[in-house]
This record gives sequence, structure tokens and C-alpha cells, in this order.
Amino acid sequence: MPKKPVKDVFGFWQIKGADFSGKYEIPIVHGTSKIPESLVPFSACEKETETKNKAVHFYQLDENFIGCLSSEIKLTKKLDTFRKYQSVILPDYSVYRDMSLAQQIFQVYKSRAIGNFLMQNGIQIIPNVRWGDERTYEFAFEGIDKWGVVTIGAQGGYNNKENTQYFETGFYKMLEVLDPATILCYGELSDSLKAECSLRKIALKTYQTEISKVDWKKGTFQQEFNF
Repeated sequence: MPKKPVKDVFGFWQIKGADFSGKYEIPIVHGTSKIPESLVPFSACEKETETKNKAVHFYQLDENFIGCLSSEIKLTKKLDTFRKYQSVILPDYSVYRDMSLAQQIFQVYKSRAIGNFLMQNGIQIIPNVRWGDERTYEFAFEGIDKWGVVTIGAQGGYNNKENTQYFETGFYKMLEVLDPATILCYGELSDSLKAECSLRKIALKTYQTEISKVDWKKGTFQQEFNF
């Protein structure tokens, strides 16, 4: 009698065909050099009618996308939608400084693992970079090509003095390690970081966040975005 197949509950489907990088064996991803004109949140990508020159992003609460990205069946069903877009920015899983370091490593790992799955299925991707404090520097930039296009989320990076310090210090470390040709930023950067990009001849493109588009006076806040 044939053995019953073992159910893949560990996400091995995400890393089929992957190569790995660094001490923690983070999956390696290769991003596109094409720059999207605008971004569409994952929670709205099914409804978008005009997808040309746009990228899907995950700068939302993790609860908006974690269910889909944890399921091979659900994510496979999304592939046809993703193929309508120029590219998909890799998931921005939260990396909180008060998480255990093991949790933070796994958050970065998951983003790259999803990137591998999308690449293996012919989706153009753009790596997302997310860091915490200096402990994360040994893995936060792993698996990403140097001199390429990367994206970062600045939303929340400037909401208090402590966060600003960690965000900007990590930004400089990213420049040192990855030396990107282009940085796509969801949200605005400080004048000092913009000046640093200009000094290093790094192309910078910023995108308006969903919450900044809200017209509070007209009551156009859309709950489904869950910023």
C-alpha cells in the first residue's frame, strides 16, 4: 500500500529551486531593473483595473497578507493577478526590535522565500529591505544583489526620535552593504538621506503612502487598507 504523502506544513514549497546566502541561509532573489510608476496595495490588487507600469506592494498590516502568503494554494491562485502587473515588491513582514532575534530572522527569511516562489513562477520581483537594530544587519541585507533596485518602507520610520535613529542608521548600513543603483521608497525620506543618495549618485523614487492619500474631511478613509 503506497504511503500517504506528507503534508508540507513548513513552507518547503516556497524555496524549491532556491539558492541561499549567509550564515542564516536566506533565500537569494534577483529583482527587476524596471521602475514602477505607481504602487498598488496587495489588498486592492484584485480590484485594480489599470495595472500597466504598476507594482503590487505589501506595506500594510501583516494580517492583510499573511494568510495568503502562508498557503501554496492561495498564493498560486494569486499568480494570474500578479502577472498583470509590471512587478511585485516582496512582502514587508514586520521586524520589531522587541521581537526575539529568531523571529526577526524568520521575518526576513519569509520575504525572500516568497520572492523565490514568485521568481520560480515567472513573476518579476523587487526586493524589499527591512531592518531593526544593529543586530539585524548580519541578515537583513542577505539574499539581495548588490547594485540593483531595492524598496524600503519609511512609513513609521519617523514617528518618534528613537525610531528615526534606528531607521536612518540602518539606511546608511544598507547603502554600505548593497550599494543600490536605485531605491524605491514607500513614504518620504528626510532631507539628509535624500542628500546622501544624491551624493552617492543613487537614483531615488518615492511613492505616496495610502494613508497620506486619505481625505479626512471628505471621509474617504478606506478600512480595507488597514494601514
